[in-house]
Amino acid sequence: MAGMVKGVVIGGVVGAAAALLLAPKPGRETRQDLVTAYNKSMDKSKQWASDAGSKTSELASKVGQHASDLISQTRSAVSSAKDGVNSAKDDITGSLQESVKPN
Repeated sequence: MAGMVKGVVIGGVVGAAAALLLAPKPGRETRQDLVTAYNKSMDKSKQWASDAGSKTSELASKVGQHASDLISQTRSAVSSAKDGVNSAKDDITGSLQESVKPN
């Protein structure tokens, strides 16, 4: 998809330049039109880059938060499993001690 967008942008720039160059205008007006079109395209490119940067930062923040939540959930699950194992161990130890006691 990025290749297609790149192709559309390049094609648009080439088409706009060709239209300006082939238009029946004096050279000075054509050059001014080219400068104006260039400045507009640069402004749009900067805006797209800025938008992409902010969206990337937002996405990175969300991914970081999800990772943090997942780590927290994993720690909680490991702690619960450890508590369950210790409880089972204590029950087994108690049962063994009762069975070994002389009556």
